[in-house]
Amino acid sequence: MKRALLMLLVPLCGCSLLREMSASGFQKPSLSFKDASLSDVTLGGATVNLTFTVQNPNSQGISLAETDYKLFLEGKQVVAGKPPAGLHIAGGGSSDVTLPAQVRFADLAESVADLLKKDEARYRAEGHIGVDTPLGIVPLPFTAEGTLPLPKLPSVSLESPRIASLSLTQATLEVPLTLANPNVFPLPVGAVAGDLSIEGAQVGRLATTEVGRLDARGSRTVAVPVTVRFADAYAAARALREGKAHVALDAHLSSGGASVPFHVERDVDFTR
Repeated sequence: MKRALLMLLVPLCGCSLLREMSASGFQKPSLSFKDASLSDVTLGGATVNLTFTVQNPNSQGISLAETDYKLFLEGKQVVAGKPPAGLHIAGGGSSDVTLPAQVRFADLAESVADLLKKDEARYRAEGHIGVDTPLGIVPLPFTAEGTLPLPKLPSVSLESPRIASLSLTQATLEVPLTLANPNVFPLPVGAVAGDLSIEGAQVGRLATTEVGRLDARGSRTVAVPVTVRFADAYAAARALREGKAHVALDAHLSSGGASVPFHVERDVDFTR
């Protein structure tokens, strides 16, 4: 009997509270767009972070209850995520809400390499953020659009190879590769693999281990051994013995599941 009486009183108290809050002049919170940025960037994709500021003009605190939004990048819808639960906005205060979205660059264009030649990508977002108030969940709608910078490909420089060993039948070269990150954010780089040519003849396969993280605006040099068998490349053998050669590398650089091709070449003086 007591339980039944309590169940009848709860909605009555709730209605009374809503009337009381309305009579007290409860104001609707406001939402403003702050910025859009990238994080967890690789050559394969990134996380797009849309940040909004919720202003609470009331004396009572409110909390984040729900989000529902769509994000389009280059006209293609990407996977929208959820912000961390439990965000509280104190009475008379404000707080930022960040909506994350996962982007695979392969979903935006036929060629990741071609997409990353662009400086930026256009985005458009629409939806709402719901805040839990004494009046219930209040949806705060939003639209936002603009551009986001796309990551630039690392530059790869072929430094002068060094002859580590030389015999009548073959030579072992140490080929230094310098990778430079032109971006203002760090970039993880996987392996570099490709074909090395000397004087136009393919002489061997080059493959690094995982390069690792390149710091923002940073660079790293890795030395890769390559064995040149003279029986397979007479022109290369002659060039190495004479001490000068034209060296080229056709390879791929991997990062975040993407594999991007590149070509570098240079004249080398092995006598130095």
